[in-house]
Amino acid sequence: NLPCCCGFRRPKPTWRTRPQSWPTTMNKHDSRGENLGRGRVQFEDAKGVKDLAYKLAGDFRDSKLEGATIIVDRLERLKDLAVDGQVEQMRQLKDVMKNWSEILNSAPDDTDEFATGDMALCSSWYAPKVEVKLKDLFEEFRDIEKAFAKINPAKFQDLGRRMNKAMERIAPIVHGMKNLPDEVSDIADRADEREETLKDTDTKAMKKLLEGQGMTISLSSLEDCKRGLLDLVEPTQRNLEKVQTFVSEAHDKFKQAFEVPCPCCCMTSYVYDQPSRCLTELLENADRALDVDLQPFFELLRGLKDDYSDLDLNRVSKPTNRFAALATERVDRLDKIVAGVRPSGSYCLMPMSTSSRRR
Repeated sequence: NLPCCCGFRRPKPTWRTRPQSWPTTMNKHDSRGENLGRGRVQFEDAKGVKDLAYKLAGDFRDSKLEGATIIVDRLERLKDLAVDGQVEQMRQLKDVMKNWSEILNSAPDDTDEFATGDMALCSSWYAPKVEVKLKDLFEEFRDIEKAFAKINPAKFQDLGRRMNKAMERIAPIVHGMKNLPDEVSDIADRADEREETLKDTDTKAMKKLLEGQGMTISLSSLEDCKRGLLDLVEPTQRNLEKVQTFVSEAHDKFKQAFEVPCPCCCMTSYVYDQPSRCLTELLENADRALDVDLQPFFELLRGLKDDYSDLDLNRVSKPTNRFAALATERVDRLDKIVAGVRPSGSYCLMPMSTSSRRR
């Protein structure tokens, strides 16, 4: 002990006494010890995630996953058209067919109504000629009616349901893989602004996506849907084309049946200006038939025949497997970055005991 200026001896300081301001414990995220240099670490984490996003984009190109995505999108469209079955369009057309059949079938009983207005005076000469043409037209219509009856929307709906069951696994996996580079890029952008958002990244979902569970079975089911496909599509396409051709020409065909033959052909315009009930009803139903949109059905038939019937599903499986193999390494790296920014507990800053210091 050394004497002070007033003669008293100052006590020797001892480490047994710990200042009250010393913390007994300190979490590594405490405000007084928070990640020295964390700004630099934050920058490196965000940059590392951004680099992974760039690499994933390269993996997407190298694996040719874009081609698989296009195929899946096309199959999704065909599946939706098949599930719909074009039932409503066929119902509308069926009503028109029924009306045409009734009108043409009853025409011979209504010959006295064929000539109206100015043509009424020539009814006995004009009506038989119209009757003959309507009979020929009715025979032609019978073939169209048979072709229409062979079109079965229910079979396409069944095909659509089977395709849908297979696509329930395929489409989310392929689309999820396609979106993965952008998803990781968004994670990097958010981490660059607020580093704490990085710890909420769900890498487990990414890993599960890349495992592609159920993909093989679903592709096999999609392959099974192709069996007998052309036997369904090709006859339906031929019959639908027959129906469409008749519908597109029906208006002119019905009017031609009521044309006035020579030498009174100049009276045809009067017949059209003052049409009989039979002609009026035929033309009204022709207009209804033209309003039925058959293009989606033709799109379905062409797509099933050209895009699906001979499709090699390896064009889907190989790119997805290739991308999954490349992307798994990136996601594993992302998982380590995320683990590095998540809290791992606290650590102790208690001073050493006296005995330890004496050593």
